[in-house]
Amino acid sequence: RNLTDLTAKVTQKNFLKSLDKTQTFEGSFYLKKPGRLRLDYTNGQSIVVDGKEAWFYSKKSEQVIKRTFTDFARANIPVAFLLGAGKIRDDFDVAQPDPKTPRLLELIPKKPGDVLKKLRIEADEAGLITKLFIFDRSGNVTELLFTDIRENAGVADKLFKFSVPKGTEIIEQ
Repeated sequence: RNLTDLTAKVTQKNFLKSLDKTQTFEGSFYLKKPGRLRLDYTNGQSIVVDGKEAWFYSKKSEQVIKRTFTDFARANIPVAFLLGAGKIRDDFDVAQPDPKTPRLLELIPKKPGDVLKKLRIEADEAGLITKLFIFDRSGNVTELLFTDIRENAGVADKLFKFSVPKGTEIIEQ
């Protein structure tokens, strides 16, 4: 509740069940209330959410996908959770799967039919979220590991404004 912004280094591992393959990405993560997020990966991909629109940029394909924030938040529950767009107790059933690990919680969506099967959150002793696991109904698992976490660091608003690079195709959804 007292958090205004946050920065972290992130390592993302995507296990794709249909391919039996894990992809790993690294990058920088920025979050600012209300409703702003930026994730810049070292492979040239970026996600920028400014509270009104969400931009998914790929330098390699020279494309950016633009969506409204409302559609994006509805479709991407874990990101909506990080942005504070939902209320945990309203949107999820909360469980503690292992009593020996008090800083591990599982959140199971209350709405049936969601793509999301469950979220698993791990926090450190200070209460900072250090790992987020996203389990989908297809058996895919996304793991986000947050390191070098800094709260209320004074992240500039301009960081959440996406400028379309010259020659980039814009796809609106």
